[in-house]
Amino acid sequence: MDKYTSKTSFQEWVSSIKLKNLSTDAQTFITNYDYYSKKLDFQTTLNILLHAVYEEYPSYREMSRAFLDQRLCREIGIESINHSNLSRRLIEMEPTVLMEIFRNLVGEIQQKQPTTKRNSLQLIDSTTIPLNQHLFPWAKFRSTKSGIKLHLSLCYMDENNQYPEAFTITHAKVHDRTQIEVLVNKAEATYVVDRGYFDYILLDKMHRDGFFFVTRIKKNTLVSVLDQIEIDDYQTTDGQVISDQHVALGGGKSSLTSRFRLVTILTKGQKLLRLVTNRMDVSVQAIADMYQARWQIELFF
Repeated sequence: MDKYTSKTSFQEWVSSIKLKNLSTDAQTFITNYDYYSKKLDFQTTLNILLHAVYEEYPSYREMSRAFLDQRLCREIGIESINHSNLSRRLIEMEPTVLMEIFRNLVGEIQQKQPTTKRNSLQLIDSTTIPLNQHLFPWAKFRSTKSGIKLHLSLCYMDENNQYPEAFTITHAKVHDRTQIEVLVNKAEATYVVDRGYFDYILLDKMHRDGFFFVTRIKKNTLVSVLDQIEIDDYQTTDGQVISDQHVALGGGKSSLTSRFRLVTILTKGQKLLRLVTNRMDVSVQAIADMYQARWQIELFF
């Protein structure tokens, strides 16, 4: 089948964007944006931008070369593009309008797939985006380069359904731990984070505030075992279950935490996976699956 048919998967993707549902300010910007260019109006420029993201084009020149294919031009609705003109039009695009489009799309997803305590799994992580130091001196990162850090909460429904739900952007030098309170905002959802966010005070606060979590503990974490939970099934899809315990974390100079659950699994690669959670109502396999889902945010990045 021809890649660029009258109704491609890309067209179905962008058809979810309804510019008429935007605010009055956004509508005014789009009207003014279109006034100065009929060829690359807002909708067309947005489609080109999304297509470039979808195909992972590294530069404006690569984007313009792709549109030497007349079938692609027909799909987007243009005859040709020039990389310098495209660069200028994208620079003129207002980020707050793009943000509003993003929020509208997330709102539509939430209405179609309402989440509950049982099916809402929030994956939290960050990724660093390097920037040119001369163009972005304010984005503190390293002595030779600038950078920003995207802190993201990805809502995981299942392997085929995930969407970004909340995010913050900071200088690259900002620690992940400082942003988690902004991203943790859905009571009774389960948040999956890596060890970079591990903190006794944070886990206790999440527990008291009604949030669930699954994360790995650090190698030097002090553990006080309160109870041993009988293991019905010693195997998971990831490896062998070594123990299932009720524990308190910390000690010495650090106060002991609330009662949590610590699951230890010997993976098929012969590594110990020590997962701490306050989900007492699910199986060991479910806890392992929750942490395994964290890989999806890596794929998203």
